[in-house]
Amino acid sequence: MSRIGSLLGRGVRYVRTYGVPQLYRKIQERRKLDSLERPYQQWLKAQQPSQEEQRAQREAGFSRRPRISILVPAYETPCEFLRQLVDSVCAQTYENWELCIADGSQSSQVEDTLSVYLERDSRIRYQRLGQNRGISANTNAALAMAEGEYIGLLDHDDLLFPQTLYEVVRALEANPGARAVYTDEDKISFDQTRHFQPHFKPDFNLELLRSNNYICHFFVVERKLAQEAGGFNSAFDGAQDYDFILRCGERAGQMVHIPKILYSWRSHASSTAADPESKRYAYEAGKRAVEAHLWRQGIEAAVLDTANYGFYRVKYGRDRERSQGPRKARMPVLINSFENIHGQKGIKVVYYDKACNNIVTFPKKDVTDGYVLFTCVRRGRAERGFLEELKSVCDRPEVGLACARVYDSRGRLSHEVEMAGVRSPFSLSVKGLRRGYLGYFHRACLQQEILGITDCFFMRAELFSRLARLYREESCKETGLTVDWLAEKVRSMGFWVVYDPWAVLNEGK
Repeated sequence: MSRIGSLLGRGVRYVRTYGVPQLYRKIQERRKLDSLERPYQQWLKAQQPSQEEQRAQREAGFSRRPRISILVPAYETPCEFLRQLVDSVCAQTYENWELCIADGSQSSQVEDTLSVYLERDSRIRYQRLGQNRGISANTNAALAMAEGEYIGLLDHDDLLFPQTLYEVVRALEANPGARAVYTDEDKISFDQTRHFQPHFKPDFNLELLRSNNYICHFFVVERKLAQEAGGFNSAFDGAQDYDFILRCGERAGQMVHIPKILYSWRSHASSTAADPESKRYAYEAGKRAVEAHLWRQGIEAAVLDTANYGFYRVKYGRDRERSQGPRKARMPVLINSFENIHGQKGIKVVYYDKACNNIVTFPKKDVTDGYVLFTCVRRGRAERGFLEELKSVCDRPEVGLACARVYDSRGRLSHEVEMAGVRSPFSLSVKGLRRGYLGYFHRACLQQEILGITDCFFMRAELFSRLARLYREESCKETGLTVDWLAEKVRSMGFWVVYDPWAVLNEGK
C-alpha cells in the first residue's frame, strides 16, 4: 500500500506541473522501453564471465597494476546493503584495490557491520567521522584516506560486478593517456532479484554532459587529477559527483568510456533511481554545477530547467539575446517555404533530396552570406526562436554544424539521433518517435554531439566555403556530394556536429 500511495503522490505532483497528456506520454514511453528491455536480465546473465574467465582475469599480465581506491561515504547505511556492497568489492577479479569508507553516522551500525571485514581484509579501511559533515565532506574524508593511483566512486548502497575493476585497468592499459574512465550501468531492485533500465552510454560527450550527468557511475579518475580538481565541493551536495565529473573533465584531456554494464544502482523507496521527487534539491544543485562549469570555461550561457528533473537546457549566447530587444519585437519564424528567408538575414538556403541520396551541389564561388541552412523540408513551420537558436549554437568556435529537431507531417521525428560509443543490443531508435515523447534517456530532447545530421542543419558560411574549396580541389566529380560526407568532413576537421532539440521544425502536409 505504501508503494501505491507513493506512486499516486508522484503522479499527482507531475500532473499539477505538466498536465495529464504529458503524464500519459511518460507512462506509455516507459511501458514501451520496458517491453524492449524485457530480455535484458537474461542478456546480462550471458555477459558475465565464467569461472575460467574470472580465473584468467585474476592472472592477467598487465604492464602495470595500479591500486584503485574505492571511496564510499557512509551514513546510517542499512547493514544488509553495506554487506552486499563490501562483498561486491571483495569479489573483484582485479585484486589491487582498497576500499575507503568514511562514516558520518551517529549510530555504530556501520562500524559494527564492518568489524568482521576489517579483521580479515587489510584492504578495507574505515574511519568514524563522529558527525555527518555532508556527503561532499564525507567523501573528501574518504579521499584523504586513499593511497591508490586512481579513485573510484561508489555509493554506500550500490554494487559492482566482479569484473568491474579488471575492465577499468584493461581500459587504462589500452589508453595510456587516459586520466579518467567511466562505464555503463543499470538499476537493481531492492532485494537484488532484478536488474533493469540499463543505461548504454555514449563516448565522452561534453554537450550531453552539460544537459545531464549521463556519466554518473562507475567513474574512476587519477587521484592526482581528483586533487587538482579540488575534490568534492559541499556547495553542490546532492549533485557533488556531477560537479566533480565536470571539473575533472575540464582537466582530463582523455576520458575513456567502457561500453559495458559494470555498476548497479540500487533502486528503493528513498532512492532517486525510484523517486526523483525524493531528492529534488539534488537537481537544483546539478543546475548550479553546470552554471559553474560554464563560468569556468568563459562561456556566456543560461542553464534552464526542463520538464524533467536532472535534465537541463543550456541556452548559449545570453548577451546576444539581450541585445535583440524586447521579446515582443522578436516574432516567430513562420515558414511556408524557406525561400522567403533565402538571401535574407544573411542566410543562404540549400535544399537536398533524401530520396536522391542526400546530394547537394556546391556553388562555384564562395558564399557571401553569414550562414548556410541545409534542409530537405520545403514546406513547414519553424517554432519560435528557430533561427536564433541555431545561430547561437553555430557561432560557438567548436561547433561546425547545428542540427534542428524535425518532425514529419505525421508529427513523428524524421531522423535518427546517434552518438558515438553507444553499444546497445536493444532497439532504442528515436526516429519515428511521436511529438512529446522523450526517447531513450531523454535523448530526443537533449543537446548532444552526434555522428550524422538531421533533416535541417545550419553552418557558418565561412566554414561552408572552406569545404567547397576543398571539395573542388580534391574531387573531379561532376555530381554534388552528400550531406553525410559534409558532416563527416566537419567532424574530421575537429568541429562538433551538435543536435539542438530546441530548434524545432515541423514539416507541412
